[in-house]
Amino acid sequence: MKKYNVTYIEALRDNKVIATYFNNSTEGYGSVGKAGSSATPKVFRKLVDELVIPKVVPLSGNKVTKVSSSLLDGFECYYGTEAGNMVYVCFSPANVPKILPLRILTELKTMSNETDQELDSHVRTIVEQFYNELMSYHDSSTAEATEQDMQDIIQLMNDNIDKFLQRQERVSLLVDRTSKLNQSSYNFKRKAGRIKAKMWWQNVKVCTTIAAVSVLVVTTVLLAVHFM
Repeated sequence: MKKYNVTYIEALRDNKVIATYFNNSTEGYGSVGKAGSSATPKVFRKLVDELVIPKVVPLSGNKVTKVSSSLLDGFECYYGTEAGNMVYVCFSPANVPKILPLRILTELKTMSNETDQELDSHVRTIVEQFYNELMSYHDSSTAEATEQDMQDIIQLMNDNIDKFLQRQERVSLLVDRTSKLNQSSYNFKRKAGRIKAKMWWQNVKVCTTIAAVSVLVVTTVLLAVHFM
């Protein structure tokens, strides 16, 4: 049975990379079509920095978001956030069961991943556990039928996960829009406060000027009357 794996994972804290994982597999599922030649750590790092991190919406709980747009042909991108400004980003070949990157990102949140070695060890352990679970449903006496049944199960899981991720993306967009509205409201209040303060000072200056002119006029009139 095919042993599925993800291709690239990046752990970031405060938008700074603290650990990376890269699987340079050539067994047909680590690189897909034309994407294989360009799927390098450098390319993934650039995609994360320029296209993923700017769109990250922090969500509480064990939530993983799929990036809706295709960033690299043949790959799907997922990310998860946790407290402490931590972000985990995963690139997975399109033919890998969607449950695997979701499971990896969810479990990584509960682990310490301060180095490449730690991250690599944890990912390999999760992948191996996933493979063993799939193998537990495999019957070697009817390998062909079981393989087809397994693919049907994986397809059903993918369909359900797609629906879940679509709902999750809508939640992320709603949170992002709410955050932007709150920020816009805050900026508007600050701007209104500055305008109000500026108008107040202008009124003070006008009143002061009028008072000074009035005093000057009265003084001039009194002096003129006095010397008449």
